[in-house]
Amino acid sequence: MPKGYWINHVEEIIDQDAFGKYITKWNALIDRGEAKMIAIGPVAKTQIGAVNMQFAAVVEFETFEKAMSFKSHPDYVDALNELGPDETKVVKRTSCVVSG
Repeated sequence: MPKGYWINHVEEIIDQDAFGKYITKWNALIDRGEAKMIAIGPVAKTQIGAVNMQFAAVVEFETFEKAMSFKSHPDYVDALNELGPDETKVVKRTSCVVSG
């Protein structure tokens, strides 16, 4: 069964406080073993594309199915709630799910 991955790019953090609360809850999920952080950090260079991303992260899940459904996990929903009803007022980012 293939693993699943989230590939995330952060263009801009608009509300550091709200995003920090989200990250605190997200890190608790990582610490608990819900997923594994493969890589995270500032983007050294945007090779293709007009937008310069600030940060990127690759997250590994035990299965592709878990990666696909994790956005509705109750504890992740709780973390997302820290971003408020309109996430784009807190952070500009992209996230995709891939099978590996």
